[in-house]
Amino acid sequence: MSETIMKRNAMWQDILDISPQCKEEFFDFETLPGNGKSFIACAGVSHLQTRYQIGKTGKGEFFNNQNRDRTHVHYLISTHSGAGRLTLGNGQHSVVPGSVLLLPAGTPFLYELADEHWDMCWLLLHDCSEYQFIHKLKPGVWQSEHALLLYQTMSLLRDFSHNEDRYQPDIQLRLIEVLLYQIEQTLKKPVPLSDQQQRFQGLIRTVTKQLQLPWTVNEMASQMHMSEPQFYRLCKKETGKTPMKLLTHSRLEYACYLLRYTHYSLEQIADTVGYADSASFAHRFKLNYQVSPGRWRLEQKKSIGSN
Repeated sequence: MSETIMKRNAMWQDILDISPQCKEEFFDFETLPGNGKSFIACAGVSHLQTRYQIGKTGKGEFFNNQNRDRTHVHYLISTHSGAGRLTLGNGQHSVVPGSVLLLPAGTPFLYELADEHWDMCWLLLHDCSEYQFIHKLKPGVWQSEHALLLYQTMSLLRDFSHNEDRYQPDIQLRLIEVLLYQIEQTLKKPVPLSDQQQRFQGLIRTVTKQLQLPWTVNEMASQMHMSEPQFYRLCKKETGKTPMKLLTHSRLEYACYLLRYTHYSLEQIADTVGYADSASFAHRFKLNYQVSPGRWRLEQKKSIGSN
């Protein structure tokens, strides 16, 4: 049997063959500031040598040992130096410096080291509503001016994860914002947003920047020049959440960031994210996270101290 046929057969298996000489640094976006965890399941920067081979069946990934359900993700890889090789159902593709490799969720594949070394960064993107357009893209490898930018941003994120400067969380937050923008630019989302979608996204950006204001569904609908039922349906379609659930999610997500990375009192945080007082904030927080904000903060501080 030829080497190519053997590799195509292997492609339909889950393969993880990594030499101890390979060095990989993983990013846990659940513990990083910002909204990266909503879009990125896992990511890393890798220096590969000697032996490296990853094969997937396209049936999804296991990320949590307690959850036996597979998670569907899109693979995005940017190569900085060295070379790899990608095998798909239609043949083999060289992975060279300055290239981007894309594997939409559900694609069976095999990629491996094809040189003395392979320096690259990789991102496993959630198969979420924002990335549904990736299903319309073909798996493969192409040269991209964004490949180096992706690698540089990921390298900076890696470097700052080891920096305990007091500005570290703010820098990480900005880097993640840049990274999410670069991902979209790299993939060049083919379906342009409608005027209504652009106005809706603009409104959501305004709301998240001004969470301290007493937003209501009526106020948000008015800014979109829509009735409340129309706005409700639009918000549910675009985000999967009702307007008030989306607002609550945004408020509590930012509250978590303030609890983890600042010394603000509960009263200050409540005011910053739009709750009348600390009691109202604590009540809503506990409903969502089954723990008080004070206890949650203490657990997070312990986690940071142990890293």
